[in-house]
Amino acid sequence: MNESMAKLTRRRWLQFGGAFASSFMLPRLLQSREGKQHTAPAKQAIIIYLQGGLSHYESFDPKPDAPLAYRGEFGQIATSVPGVNFSEHLPLLAKRAHQFNVIRSVHIDSASHNSSIHQTLTGWPYLNANTEDKTRNHIHPAIGSIISRSCGPRVPGVPGYVTIPHTGQLGIRVHYAGAGLLGAAYEPLESGMLPTRSDESYAGPRSLSMHRKLTREQIGDRLALRQAFDPSVNSTESSSFARYFRQAQDILVRGEAARAFDLSLETKQARERYGNHLWGQQTILARRLAEAGVPFTLLNYTLDQARGQDWDTHVDNFNALKNTLLPPMDLAVSTLLDDLDNRGLLDTTLVAMFGEFGRTPIINKNAGRDHWNNVFSVMLAGGGLKSGIVVGSSTRGGDLPLDRPIHFSDVVATIYQQLGVSADEMLRDSLNRPIPVLDGGKPIAELV
Repeated sequence: MNESMAKLTRRRWLQFGGAFASSFMLPRLLQSREGKQHTAPAKQAIIIYLQGGLSHYESFDPKPDAPLAYRGEFGQIATSVPGVNFSEHLPLLAKRAHQFNVIRSVHIDSASHNSSIHQTLTGWPYLNANTEDKTRNHIHPAIGSIISRSCGPRVPGVPGYVTIPHTGQLGIRVHYAGAGLLGAAYEPLESGMLPTRSDESYAGPRSLSMHRKLTREQIGDRLALRQAFDPSVNSTESSSFARYFRQAQDILVRGEAARAFDLSLETKQARERYGNHLWGQQTILARRLAEAGVPFTLLNYTLDQARGQDWDTHVDNFNALKNTLLPPMDLAVSTLLDDLDNRGLLDTTLVAMFGEFGRTPIINKNAGRDHWNNVFSVMLAGGGLKSGIVVGSSTRGGDLPLDRPIHFSDVVATIYQQLGVSADEMLRDSLNRPIPVLDGGKPIAELV
């Protein structure tokens, strides 16, 4: 195919895309997952990503006895786990500390946003990652794509991997949440932007809704026409293929996936409990997706979509955390844990919350903290894990692991194990090239 034809074909495909195009792509994705049996403790995962890097000092690992230059402005409060204190601005999570675990001794390879975002989303380092030419994870699949490939949806007809609102980081300058060598079938479905209030409507991505000029009968006719022109659809080898077309057809007429995305099916009161803000509405959607059988949801807690680094508090760290960042996170995440628990879903839904690194011990001249990869905190809950445990500790100054250092690869290995994926597994891409799942790492023994 010459270059001009390739461009024309791609342009025509994009123009033709949407609902009808999805009906042809989704069946192959669904078929590749047929017959998977799930015996792992967790059936689905929700990853809450605090892009920019949450300060462990002002959240899960306060240091009231640190040197004055390190200590910061916040006080600490007791939690529901005896002897464990959190920042005073996480009161709701403090009351629920028995429901989750905190790892206080995590470290990662780089203090670069790009490299550490890649590593936290894929489990693999990416040297010299940048916003110019190393902007995608072309090789190593994101954790969500691995889960989608290995586990598949619990309910036929729902996506295997969803990103809320999109796959981008650093203001969509990089995209490290993609499928890499696994290919397009395991790319995430993007939710698009959600409302910021509980009384605003949201019905999901446009591709999940049937075009207003198409009827169920018309789609059925088109699928029948395709079968007539493609003998392989009716071959013995592809005998189950028609069922996947029917599932795609169901999606287009507001099947399981469309219902899962439709926030109008929640009461206004339920949506208000999560918070009258963007993160609250994103988080209740994540709960709906887990309940519907989506095995992996990546939830980006980013208020400034242009910048995409809300937790990167180089300037005015304390006011930003106290007034803008911690309160909505505290409300949304604590409500999620309660909601999952009350619905009997917490035992089978792994919830993780982390950023790409922590913040510096020294408070800079702008009342901020800078990048710090030597130690930070990670929250893990549900999914068959033990609960109410603090793993590891940091030094008195909070600048290094004191005991039980945990490389971030161990966090990823723990997520994989709970979802039934072996960290040393070798996958294959469409060209039969080997794709190792993880660059080392072992599940955290204290939690499994």
